[in-house]
Amino acid sequence: MALNLALKNATTTSPVPTLYRSMLRELPKVLSIYDIDMPLLEAQQKIKTHFTINGAVKDERVKEILIAKGYMELEETLMQWKQKAQLMRVFEGQEGKFGADVKVADRAVDVKAEWERLQKDKKEGIKVL
Repeated sequence: MALNLALKNATTTSPVPTLYRSMLRELPKVLSIYDIDMPLLEAQQKIKTHFTINGAVKDERVKEILIAKGYMELEETLMQWKQKAQLMRVFEGQEGKFGADVKVADRAVDVKAEWERLQKDKKEGIKVL
């Protein structure tokens, strides 16, 4: 269904607006299927936000990947292969970080401060691991 649209629109000059319109066209059905209590205009704004975030992408290969991924996300949503929580992350945004992002961004340690803390603990007799 959505992949058919992707193949059909592969020959058009700009497939991004076509994907955007397809998502907006299916949005009322998605909100109904997943029983999401959100005004349609607010949901449309969330979708628009996702498109504007990637609006600065200039590399054609990356654009093609993002468009294909968008069509896959749309099809998975319409086929109900997603859970409501997964879809709510799209509409509400992702507050926390997961996986490798946590390890890289949140665990940055000031080595000098950590060393001083360990030396202080050692002097006070606190067992250092």
